[in-house]
Amino acid sequence: MIGNTDLVEFYKKAKLFVRGPISVYQFFAFANYGVNAARIYMYIRMQEGKLFSQGLLKQKEHTFIKLDNKNLEQVAQVHKSHKWDRLRTLEQNGLIELRHSKGKAPEAKIIIPSLH
Repeated sequence: MIGNTDLVEFYKKAKLFVRGPISVYQFFAFANYGVNAARIYMYIRMQEGKLFSQGLLKQKEHTFIKLDNKNLEQVAQVHKSHKWDRLRTLEQNGLIELRHSKGKAPEAKIIIPSLH
């Protein structure tokens, strides 16, 4: 696990940002399922931010984002033991669409509307 000081330095070096504007409706919908669900939402938005800044994603568009254990834990601090439980819950409640196959990291896409 990364300490808070290490995490701040990691974010500065990695130049991570969240693609905005952030929908409060979406964020709270994910947060209803716990802190790890909210972290997964923010991780997906950060990855979409990278794609948007490279011109590979349109402004209000969502796409499938790979959720591998290493990066999800390093960036969003979601341990692999909590990942699948949250992903299944989010999918069952209509917040994300999942693509997965045996032995591969799952890919998730936000499908809940932003309402703005």
